Amino acid sequence: MMNKKRFPFPIPFGWYHVAFEDELRNGEIRPLRYFGRDLVMWRSDSGELHLQDAYCPHLGANFGVLGKVIGENIQCPFHHWQFDGDGNVAEIPYAKRKNTSACVRTYPIQIKYGLVIAWYHPNGDAPSFEVSDVPQFEDPAFVTPIVTRHEISTCLQEMGENTADSAHFVSVHQHPGPAEYDRFEFDGPRIIMESRQTFPSSGGPIEGYLNSSNTGFGWAVVDYKTLVQVCMLTTNVPIDEEHVVQYFHVSYRNPERDEKIDRMGAAFNKEVNRQLTDDIPMWENKIYRPQPNLCDGDGPIAKYRKWARQFYVETLEEI
Repeated sequence: MMNKKRFPFPIPFGWYHVAFEDELRNGEIRPLRYFGRDLVMWRSDSGELHLQDAYCPHLGANFGVLGKVIGENIQCPFHHWQFDGDGNVAEIPYAKRKNTSACVRTYPIQIKYGLVIAWYHPNGDAPSFEVSDVPQFEDPAFVTPIVTRHEISTCLQEMGENTADSAHFVSVHQHPGPAEYDRFEFDGPRIIMESRQTFPSSGGPIEGYLNSSNTGFGWAVVDYKTLVQVCMLTTNVPIDEEHVVQYFHVSYRNPERDEKIDRMGAAFNKEVNRQLTDDIPMWENKIYRPQPNLCDGDGPIAKYRKWARQFYVETLEEI
């Protein structure tokens, strides 16, 4: 039995999907566990959302257990210190002056298509890039996305490498042939990929196109063109170094709300989720090979790894 960790990676920095906008009412607090840290998300009485570390800097009480929202502040359950949405001390009920050195780590968040996405950087650095838009989610011709959640015992690097792994579409997902990459380019924090694939279907193999744009490890927009035009947003968030939550948000173009297209869209959603569940046993039981014995036909895995290094603050000798 190996005692070392399966993966050499710390949590990469970037934007991650931590909640849905409609999950919290005004005045509500919700404990979360992401980035290897205990967090709280809370909504002020005026409706502003905030994401902060869970533990009070005074004596360490957990805001998520018996804490309260007081107006625009969050109140510690222990000594009733209050902190504002920026993490600064707003009130100490028994002290004559504020302790200005005490503050709660606060994470930048934004709302995009009803999703709360948060910026994580291990050193607390400000956001250095933005995620891409999803025009299809603003187009009334596309249906409301079908959302599916998966929690997986792996790391973001392993999941991301599937983008560049051509051969596994045949061996794992039973595609009639491997992916053919027409474009696989890097633009700072983004990967732009255009590929041709033969997809399995109940009616036999279907030729189609798969074009994707990844922004960091947490946000990927994928366009499929087969029998129906599909847009899938994939969002990720690391729970810790070896556990990830991934959401598929699958929409498809159906301006007339044709029932036949609805059935095809539902079948496509079922298929992409089936393929993900095919991947899960691989991810949850494999180790990372820093120097893999790659061969012709494996796909641009080495290029992907070179791109991925930019999101790790620590120097990694094994990637």
